[in-house]
Amino acid sequence: MNMVPVNRAKVFSLLRIAGASVLVFCISFGGAIAGQGADLFTQGNQAYAEGRYDEAISLYERVIQEAGYSASLLYNLANACYRKKDVGQAILNYERALYLDPGNTDIRTNLALARKDFGLISEPTPAWQGSFDLLNLNGWALAVSGGFWAFSLLILLRGIRPRIFRGTAFRAVTAVLLLFLFTGGAGVALQYENLAWGVVTQDHARLLVSPFESAASSISLQDGKIVRMAGTYRDYVLVKGENGQSGWLKKDAVQPVIPSGRYS
Repeated sequence: MNMVPVNRAKVFSLLRIAGASVLVFCISFGGAIAGQGADLFTQGNQAYAEGRYDEAISLYERVIQEAGYSASLLYNLANACYRKKDVGQAILNYERALYLDPGNTDIRTNLALARKDFGLISEPTPAWQGSFDLLNLNGWALAVSGGFWAFSLLILLRGIRPRIFRGTAFRAVTAVLLLFLFTGGAGVALQYENLAWGVVTQDHARLLVSPFESAASSISLQDGKIVRMAGTYRDYVLVKGENGQSGWLKKDAVQPVIPSGRYS
């Protein structure tokens, strides 16, 4: 049997062309989705400007489904829900937008205004804790990671050049980096706790004493109220309010500020 010699250069060339074609397709497909999301976002903004809030909400939600979350998108969605007097969804999306962009004063101002207008009074955040809200969990984790690598590099350089990296200046820089790591660790810990926060999205949601339909109801919660989501059982979520009260809500009555699928 005669064997046909294989031209390896030709094969590699064909593979490169095929790979490039797949890459171009992926980039084009991703760009098309992003472009479609941008078009829907623009249409939603136009609908909002013209007072067609239901249509704006629908368009913004389609953008989320096709292109994912962004702070500006959630902020506009929250504004539309606020205009519709949909308290729970307005507060939920303001909170989500603020998590993605903690330093945005417009989001923070509108959230405070919505809470005031809807009668949602909450305990003021301590001044010391407010500084830790300038970054979200990802931001603090990156800060700690950067500080750790800087500290490791400093120790490595001291081991290589002990005569240069010593004295008062070295100790001062070391102390600053350690303080930075401690602060970043505290920020990570505090922001990690925020992963459990949720917003009641159903008006007069019944807080049950046990996770069963026949269970007695202790109180009803106003939509837009912030709760801590502590666990789940079947179709119910165990929540704890700011005043210490706890009980069970149906899953469709509360949504996590940070969507993860755990409680949804």
